[in-house]
Amino acid sequence: MKKPLLSELTLREKIGQCLCIPQFDVQIQSEVDRRKVRPDEEKHRIVENNQFGCIWCHGGLDLGETAQLATDFSIGGRLTEPEDMKNWIKDTEKTLKIPALHSSDSENGATEIAGMTQTVPAIALGAANSEELCYNLGAAVAKELLCAGINWRWTPVVDIMSRFSMSVNRAISHNADDIIRFANANIKGMQDNGVAATAKHFPGGDRYEYRDSHFSPAMNSSTMEEWWEEQGKIFQGIIDGGVWSIMTRHASFPACDDTKIRGKYIPVSLSKKVNIDLLKNKMGFKGVVITDDLKMGGIQGFYSADDLVVELMKAGNDMLLSCRIQDADILEQAVLDGRLSEERIDDACQRVLDMKEKMGMFKDDYTLDTYKREDVTSETIRLNKEIAEKSMTLVRNDNNVLPIDKNKVKNVHIVISTHTDGFVKSLEVLKAELEARGMKVTMKRRLESRTELKPIADSNDLIIYAGYIAGHAPKGATCFVMEECVTFQHAFVWGGEKSVGVSFGYPFIHYDIMGNCEAFVNAYSPCAQSMKAFAKALCGEIPFEGVSPVALSPSRRVW
Repeated sequence: MKKPLLSELTLREKIGQCLCIPQFDVQIQSEVDRRKVRPDEEKHRIVENNQFGCIWCHGGLDLGETAQLATDFSIGGRLTEPEDMKNWIKDTEKTLKIPALHSSDSENGATEIAGMTQTVPAIALGAANSEELCYNLGAAVAKELLCAGINWRWTPVVDIMSRFSMSVNRAISHNADDIIRFANANIKGMQDNGVAATAKHFPGGDRYEYRDSHFSPAMNSSTMEEWWEEQGKIFQGIIDGGVWSIMTRHASFPACDDTKIRGKYIPVSLSKKVNIDLLKNKMGFKGVVITDDLKMGGIQGFYSADDLVVELMKAGNDMLLSCRIQDADILEQAVLDGRLSEERIDDACQRVLDMKEKMGMFKDDYTLDTYKREDVTSETIRLNKEIAEKSMTLVRNDNNVLPIDKNKVKNVHIVISTHTDGFVKSLEVLKAELEARGMKVTMKRRLESRTELKPIADSNDLIIYAGYIAGHAPKGATCFVMEECVTFQHAFVWGGEKSVGVSFGYPFIHYDIMGNCEAFVNAYSPCAQSMKAFAKALCGEIPFEGVSPVALSPSRRVW
């Protein structure tokens, strides 16, 4: 089909291009009971009436008889087979005048699709220190997503990371120049292969902000001068690099817009000064501006739900992520009664159509059947293995225990600290790797007393303290709390000279809670390839090549 002109579209159809509906809301009748699936005719009627420009394919729905349980512990529920997802998309699009975008976060790979590859997080890409690997992994994940018909990926995160933020492992680096070069390479890898990338979350992070806008309005407290030195520089570099879409934050930026509603600074997603005057006009961004999820806490309490979608469009957003089925009616009425200009809808719609054109969606030969899972996953796994190995970062080795002497280390005990039960299971990969090298390995979650540690130290040649926390693991804080802290009242009292600490997530565990551990490694990810890479580096089979993408000692400027 040819690219439609705005003059060929009705107001309703133009509004539809600005709406991203969750797949769940199209498929399921009840938020409580996922078994209550809409009849096909009802599903088709909803899509036809609203002409959605995008559907958020977030997984977790049983779209076919072959749905599998998730194996990545960070993903709950069931996974969707790629063919089932593509068939669902094809069926849903029967009533669309313009083909829809099909989107997903997929920050650590296409993990909500059955059989796809869980990849290392962005911070490991930073530690691997290779633009080529960033490009190649972007391309590989794009191909996996296209196996399921997904063509818009909401990544990379280009926020300056704070050690207090839930985004810490999702961001590439502390360094603005590194973020620009690595993110641009990753973006190009995706977009060269037909998947639109998204730089998020504009206007970026604040080194001193620990609040999470999933739950509460957060703030970027930078002055404009400070912002241009770091986050502004990053986003300008990403825009100049050619990213096709940018996601806004539900966080305020008072230096740019100090408007308040009910005593609270408005989030940038509601700010015309930020989205239109700064991002689109001053910085010259011509692509699609998409909100963050409208169900997040940071956007609540400013307007009623109906007024909110109108104000978001007025503020310069081109796509509303996680809209409601009735929002097309709300926006159409707002245009008809003069509260929202049709020119603003036209601008937003045109940007979405332009991005679809860049993706080739209006070409006669555009297809969802470009790739098959069995043809692409081996390359993603190979790349993930290479990145995992290059990212292993030696933080400390004060006791010179690393690398270990495999001929002398026969008994190993792993002490596990985490708030995520699935991490315990993921350590079976590390256990198997060490056992394959002739070691006897035991594992235990937490230490409850010093007397418990004494026999462990006496009967083992090596003690590994394996920790995992990350954004939303646990929800609300990136730290060990309650019983998970108790271990470190007792750790290293005995056996400290033969102990190694390792974080498979948050890179500041070595400082926050394992400061008494004389040897420490940042492995960044609990995926299988990172477990195997850690075992290799531990045993001296590969060097510790990782370049820490974060400052490992506290500093006002970077923490």
